Amino acid sequence: MLRKNLFCYLFIFLLLPSVFAQQEIKNVIVMIPDGTSFNLLSISRYYQHHIDPSRSALHLDPYLCGVVRTHSSDCPIGDSAPTTSCYMTGQSTQTGFVSMYPQKTDHDLVEIDSNLAYYPLTTALEAARILYKKSTGLVFTCEFPHATPADCSAHWYKRSNYGVIAKQMVHNQLDVVFGGGNKFLSDELNRELEQNGYSVIRNDIKNYRNNDNPKVWALFEDEALPYAIDNDQTKIPSLAEMTRKAIQLLDKNENGFFLMVEGSKIDWAAHDNDAKTMVTEFLAFDEAVGAALDFAKKDGQTVVVILPDHGNSGIAFGNRKSNWGYDRILLDSIMKPLVNYSISSYKTAQLIKETEPENVADIFTVNHNITLTEKELALLFNTTNYDRSPIPKEERTAGIHLEYAINRILYDERSYIGFTTYGHTGEDVFLAVYHPFGNIPTGYNTNTEINRYICKQLGATNQLALLNTEYFVPHQELFADVKDVRIDSLGKEKYVLSVKKGKDKLKIESYTNYAEFNGEIITLPTVAVYVDKLNTFFVPRKLVDYFIKR
Repeated sequence: MLRKNLFCYLFIFLLLPSVFAQQEIKNVIVMIPDGTSFNLLSISRYYQHHIDPSRSALHLDPYLCGVVRTHSSDCPIGDSAPTTSCYMTGQSTQTGFVSMYPQKTDHDLVEIDSNLAYYPLTTALEAARILYKKSTGLVFTCEFPHATPADCSAHWYKRSNYGVIAKQMVHNQLDVVFGGGNKFLSDELNRELEQNGYSVIRNDIKNYRNNDNPKVWALFEDEALPYAIDNDQTKIPSLAEMTRKAIQLLDKNENGFFLMVEGSKIDWAAHDNDAKTMVTEFLAFDEAVGAALDFAKKDGQTVVVILPDHGNSGIAFGNRKSNWGYDRILLDSIMKPLVNYSISSYKTAQLIKETEPENVADIFTVNHNITLTEKELALLFNTTNYDRSPIPKEERTAGIHLEYAINRILYDERSYIGFTTYGHTGEDVFLAVYHPFGNIPTGYNTNTEINRYICKQLGATNQLALLNTEYFVPHQELFADVKDVRIDSLGKEKYVLSVKKGKDKLKIESYTNYAEFNGEIITLPTVAVYVDKLNTFFVPRKLVDYFIKR
């Protein structure tokens, strides 16, 4: 009996390490449908089933597990920059701030330390690379320095400063970047990537599809990619294809990877109140979710976290047309307008701008299967940005641009879908999580709790604050004992920190991951961020070691 018990104990002892090894999470995929309000899921689900009765559920449906309160540090309705920043850093911040600590105000929703204003904040993506040598990737449909991709890999207080942000992203050692924005990758930044072993692919889908280099930037279009409804996938890959390709390349790293995938332009269509394009953009995002889940289920060591950064447009399944008799409106009546609309309102506006007034109505007949009324034509002619209009600009009365007018025509009287705003909304957003071992957050969650969950999956619990103190140290603090320290401007948004002690000289260029010590190039683990508002460089603490006498 004793021998039998000893054998059982020994078996369990030997088995435990393999059990824990199997429970290890290796990869984290965060998927963000930008600007997606909860109602869009319902409309998209109905639409998908209406056009394909075999598909009654979204890919993400089985993994819906809770809601998330998302907001800025000082306002309940958030901008994309601070909302994703919080998911990445754990710190609520302000409108326009990209992974950077906010200023303190008299109306903050969270506690803010005024001494830390404008300090860069380490992101979960950066932690994955620095702590565990994981590969990192970004996939999106906007231009690459846009708010959400930037939140993962750059630090600034003004999201529109693409020059500073693009330079940081190139120097932040991202392995895979797929999306739009060729015009923001300068020749200098292109050379920087190529000199570091990256394949840089521009508007070349064949080269992109054949590429096997795990270090690659593939960009299509000068700015954002076309909407899914307008996209020619023989020239520009879908979000799902880019997601599969990114995973294939990132998975080559035995240490695992961190990937962020954004359905960027759901938000853009929501700002225009273009319901059909919102639906098709969201369903394209859900196809990318399906691609990520397929990999995660086979891999067994991958967590997939799916959640919007904020709501947008107040889209509603029902509008003033359904004030009465709503319980007798057939699904076909609700979905028929969406089925009939074959291009986005953005593309419709582009066509109108190229068309003489007498032919404008034909665009709606061909692409939306509707006949315009004289009143609707007059609305289009009275918009602010139709240069071919027969009405002089000073006499136009609509006060809105073409996209808004087009969507009023398509939806106000011809559909049962309504909107409350052209802006963001402050409601809680959905949360869906796939975890191979069932460790999922449920119920109500805050944005900071989502960051803690992501970090826990990476094995980086409580590590971001420590990384901040190690990799983003104010140069005045770091070189307090060195007298010869200066900052020189070398032109627009290009600064150099020079530190001299005896014969030793250290130079660091802003927004790069390089330092030069006595002529020798040193690769930094993070980008060096110069913040003009503080006249301060934020750099790794370890640089001071070069001035300690051995």
